[in-house]
Amino acid sequence: MAGYFNLTLDTTAPSGVTVKINGDEEKTNSTAVMLTITCSDADTSGYQMKIWGTSDAQSEDSAEWETFANEKSATLPAGDGIKTVYVKVRDDVWNESAAVSDTIKIYTNVPVVNIIGPNVTKISNVSGKNVTTLQFTVGGDVSEFKVMVVENINDSHDSATNKPIPIAGGSSFDSSGSVTDFTPDNTYLAGTNGWLMIGDPCNLTLYGADILSASPGDGVKIIKIFAKDLDSGNWSL
Repeated sequence: MAGYFNLTLDTTAPSGVTVKINGDEEKTNSTAVMLTITCSDADTSGYQMKIWGTSDAQSEDSAEWETFANEKSATLPAGDGIKTVYVKVRDDVWNESAAVSDTIKIYTNVPVVNIIGPNVTKISNVSGKNVTTLQFTVGGDVSEFKVMVVENINDSHDSATNKPIPIAGGSSFDSSGSVTDFTPDNTYLAGTNGWLMIGDPCNLTLYGADILSASPGDGVKIIKIFAKDLDSGNWSL
């Protein structure tokens, strides 16, 4: 029998550890989120992770080690504002990575825009075929609207790539109790009393000339309507 044995010494912590909340979204209106956790080690057998900054564990001391997984559902602490989730990973001999984190801003009181239409989904700049109309309602009392061309459907009202739609080509907005065009900064102060009540119907008319002015060139344009909650000041997502 051999008088020796092989022993592997491993003092290297897991590498390439990251965490993303909801696929790296900036905002959400729910405390329920999905965490995506990565580790660049080729073999993660026996690895564990520790997660905190959630409703279950708000500090590292209160978090427990659990089996490593690339996806993990979590619940953020209640209340609006910026939330930060932290993750550590340790290997099968308990070498720990540094803590990594991701943040997301939570809005639990946001208006929801419900669009009916539009009547056509393809227009030109030729009279008679250069206009589309739609109606929408908002699930909350709102004080402002924005109508913009966005690059992605999940872009927020203040995304740097948003393009406000102007009114020079005839685009207009009317609501129950008040009729108006967009204001120069592309926001609409809603209603005769400075707001619109929940469920009030709103009509939007958009002309090809104004779409071209906001976003030159042919192709599919993502047009998004944003509404600002009267009480919280939060914008729709």
